[in-house]
Amino acid sequence: MDSVAFEKKKEVLVVDDSSMILSYMRRILDKIYTVHTVSSGEECLEFVKNSKPDLILLDFHMTGIDGLEVLHSLKANKETNSIPVIFLTGSEDLKTEMEGLRLGAVDYIRKPYAPDILTLRIRRTIELSRLRKDLSREVDRTMRENTRLSLHVVQTLAAAIDAKDTYTNGHSDRVAAYSREIAKRLGYDAAHQDEIYMMGLLHDVGKIGVPDEIINKTDRLTDEEFEKIKEHPVVGDRILKKIREMPKLSYGARWHHERVDGRGYPDGLKGNDIPEEARIIAVADAYDAMTSNRSYRKGMSQERVREELEKGKDSQFDRRIADVMLQIIDEDKDYRLREESEDNLNLRKQYEEETVNHMDLSRDIPEEILGMDSLDVAMGLYLCGDAQDYMEALSIFAASIEAKAEKIEQALRQDDIDRKSTRLNSSHT
Repeated sequence: MDSVAFEKKKEVLVVDDSSMILSYMRRILDKIYTVHTVSSGEECLEFVKNSKPDLILLDFHMTGIDGLEVLHSLKANKETNSIPVIFLTGSEDLKTEMEGLRLGAVDYIRKPYAPDILTLRIRRTIELSRLRKDLSREVDRTMRENTRLSLHVVQTLAAAIDAKDTYTNGHSDRVAAYSREIAKRLGYDAAHQDEIYMMGLLHDVGKIGVPDEIINKTDRLTDEEFEKIKEHPVVGDRILKKIREMPKLSYGARWHHERVDGRGYPDGLKGNDIPEEARIIAVADAYDAMTSNRSYRKGMSQERVREELEKGKDSQFDRRIADVMLQIIDEDKDYRLREESEDNLNLRKQYEEETVNHMDLSRDIPEEILGMDSLDVAMGLYLCGDAQDYMEALSIFAASIEAKAEKIEQALRQDDIDRKSTRLNSSHT
């Protein structure tokens, strides 16, 4: 009952250069909506900078900026392009109607306005807009849940692959972390960094088809055994291509052994024909291979690793990506970023958390809300479903506080609480 009684009224902005029309609209709509009125296109654009109404009723013919120009500006701005706009017009100009609809108006209402029809069309437009937003949030939430689940599946699968190799356990985690760091320094946005992190985790997934005795062999591999090893990029590509929701996930698996000079495998791609994500993972993979202890040798010295990366520029490695890895090496003066060092573990933990947090619903909640000890934000998000609904629920609750406080004070003044307490105490005795 309280949620209905204190539900925030929808806001309608009426834009018209006729004071008579503005007054008429306010009289019709004021009982149902919170009505704001402005008398020019310029005032409308200024108004929406600070307040986002649920609907704009926009006159087409105005002095100064006309309705079409205002609509074009609203739809060109990502902050306002989702606000539904209904045009108000007294003309029968079909061309004008078509242009308005093309620019994004949801409806036309012709003058003179019949109050019942006007309020009905406004209500339906606002309801439709809300339904669309709800659907969009539901799709977004489902996608984030699927991505979060995919990350956990990817991590589990990567751990299973690494477990096949006694000597390189944790290799996939490290390659993923190095790849993400390189991508970050190359200017990739957060979503693309998450993507390359998961590519790195699964770059060796094809090794699931390689016999353990070959992977863990301490002697030199025969030509036949090496050919078997070389099949893993194709096997990995075949496995990951089945995940249609993440079409680029297979890039790292298939092409991390390609070389920019065209002498790699399995496809012999050259230069920029190799996807950049795969070129990044190739450098990260090579760095971890050189710095880790293997069955047939110990990890290389930092100086030797640096020499190999320098030597591999423009032949094995993309020069620009190798230079980023060299920059990371030069910053790691004590050679702590390798295998199971504390710095390495911290980097991997940091990037795993960043990837998960990027998908977390709470990232859309303002810091001042997250910092309130009295609010259980996690429970609120769970119950409301997403951040926008949770913030709206908080807004409705905040708007009702004053009225609720008044009810409590009124009850105290009437001694209702004291009488109820007396009855309760009497019943217990």
